[in-house]
Amino acid sequence: MNPSTKLRTLTATLLLSAAACASSGSALAQNEIIRGAIPPMPEITYQPSPEAYKVEEFVTDLQVVWTIRFLPDGRLMVTERPGRVRLISAQGVMDPEPWLSVEDKVFFQGESGLTGLALHPQYPEVPWVYVMYTYSGDNGVFNRISRFTEVDGRAGEEKILFDGLAAQERGGSHSGGTLQFGADGMLYVATGDAFERQRSNDLEDLSGAVLRITPDGEVPADNPWPGNPIWAHGMRNPHGLAWQPGSGRLFTGDHGPTGEDQLMAHDRIVVLEGGRHHGWPIMVGAAGNPDYVDPILTFVPSSPPGDVMFYTADLMPGLKNDLFVSVLGFQPIERQNLMRIRFQDAANPTRPTAIERWFNDEQGNSVYGRLRALATGPDGAIYVGTSNHDGRQMTASQREQPDRILRISPR
Repeated sequence: MNPSTKLRTLTATLLLSAAACASSGSALAQNEIIRGAIPPMPEITYQPSPEAYKVEEFVTDLQVVWTIRFLPDGRLMVTERPGRVRLISAQGVMDPEPWLSVEDKVFFQGESGLTGLALHPQYPEVPWVYVMYTYSGDNGVFNRISRFTEVDGRAGEEKILFDGLAAQERGGSHSGGTLQFGADGMLYVATGDAFERQRSNDLEDLSGAVLRITPDGEVPADNPWPGNPIWAHGMRNPHGLAWQPGSGRLFTGDHGPTGEDQLMAHDRIVVLEGGRHHGWPIMVGAAGNPDYVDPILTFVPSSPPGDVMFYTADLMPGLKNDLFVSVLGFQPIERQNLMRIRFQDAANPTRPTAIERWFNDEQGNSVYGRLRALATGPDGAIYVGTSNHDGRQMTASQREQPDRILRISPR
């Protein structure tokens, strides 16, 4: 029985669990979204060119970079959303032949396409590479999680782990798409609500959630809801996952509404809790309802988060354990920057204490345009991928340029 069929045949126990989790909110979600308070916002500063750091072009001639992963030998594996996985050397030289191409079946529209990428924790001894992509089939548009076995340095056999995940056919928005292995050896998957907000409120639906599955695509026995791959739900469109050093807490960035119930913005940073509902579509902001997990940050006007990453290397000690968030968006001020969030409260390590917006001048002028993919290299530098070529960049000169990967290091 494939995983999608398993999900449709969950037991009565699972259904009761879903009702217990969401009973107080499901009726509300049909009518209106509750406006909660905006969590305390720390001081924000703007740094178009951070003095202590330099930015260099590492590689170019890419198209809509979504995920960057470093291989043990120092090479980079990069997804391009039109449907390619690229290999780039440690010196920034790109292999002209893609490691994988699914361009013939990928649905490249809006925010959909080839997005997530993860390496098996024992790679290359276990030569498995995981991807998530949107495709167009006979029955519509869907998202899929697949595992490819590497053979002679290229993608070999594909094994589909999860299929039929919701996607938006008109517009291609809210597919989520992040894959990350945790320290527990499990694969965590962020999915969007496919612009159908009630999906996030339903434990029989894998949308608007973070899934937790084994490397073989099975449901772990210790997942919060028996037999269910959902680990946490109540998200709208999460794009990044990162574990905080020390606390081990899992952070995500989630996109807020863009018109639902006449609400705008309310993008958020959330500390996820397994087995909990994280608010959407019941509420935005922090409502203080114990049945739901409140965000630690909510942004009004909009700051839609792309990737999220904690910096843990030694090359730039002043940045150690800070959270970096690539900010997308179209708002005139807060859009398109690299956000650095600091956590300097030892008594409350998940409380944000300061925010810096890099590569933006506080007037909405972005130095590098639309940023998304984040990674820390084995050299300790921060690598940032651009997504200017997806057609959603407001500055024409940047929109018309090839996408690239930038390298941030000490000046």
